[in-house]
Amino acid sequence: MSVQLEVRDGNPWWLSTDIWTVSGDDPEAPPGAPIVGIPAYLWASVRNNGNTAVASATVRFYWANPSVGFDRNTANFIGSAFVSLDPGQAQDVLCLTPWVPAFVNGGHECVLAEAFHSSDPLPASPAFNVPVDRHVAQRNLSVVMALKQFSARFEIHNSSRKPRTFRLRVQEGDLRELQALAPFYGKLLQNLKPGRVGNLRLTDALCPCEEQAPKNSTLDHAPLQLAPGARLGLTLAGEIEGGAALIHIRQLDERREVGGLSVLVVHRQGG
Repeated sequence: MSVQLEVRDGNPWWLSTDIWTVSGDDPEAPPGAPIVGIPAYLWASVRNNGNTAVASATVRFYWANPSVGFDRNTANFIGSAFVSLDPGQAQDVLCLTPWVPAFVNGGHECVLAEAFHSSDPLPASPAFNVPVDRHVAQRNLSVVMALKQFSARFEIHNSSRKPRTFRLRVQEGDLRELQALAPFYGKLLQNLKPGRVGNLRLTDALCPCEEQAPKNSTLDHAPLQLAPGARLGLTLAGEIEGGAALIHIRQLDERREVGGLSVLVVHRQGG
């Protein structure tokens, strides 16, 4: 007999469809992307894959700035909720504490939800370990509107007590990967057509619009050595022509994937 709580991952794992936001005063309104300065309510779909009922399991909700590699100590706690589930049952759970997105989150949605119970506890580590821990899932997506040149600022974290070396890998995704998320973004993800990305790169520059990628450069960033608890700001930059593009940034520790975020770049017609 067991309780097995799960908030499902997405594909890639940081694009979960089991977490969504609702902007405004009515948490029962249709889902949509968060808007700077407007309260947003968070929901999570939690399921019990075990063969034992659970009463008053805890569901915790967090948000983070555009970043990869954060943990329970560096993410921002929003609030908790409780859910009771029969074996095989799934239920949508509302966090009654709203989250007010700040300017730094403009166009970005990085939210997490985790479900646990004394009979099905979380791992002892403060790390979320989203890809391997069924208790927790994440939505980490930035949306950038651009005439041509674009940039998206984000952070990389070393949340451990030891120095660590990370690599960042950038790759273009397929817009079809966003189809599962369409119900949660209103019109934003409707009728997207593939665009053409150029001069794609990771850079330390805050304003990289005039910077060019070095010849023969790759989209794998050089190894980054971070001190314990350190954060480092980087920028994804490039150019978009027509349509839209989905770009994934993966954080690797030795060959293991420990963090990730996605950027949707949409070409905006000038006027």
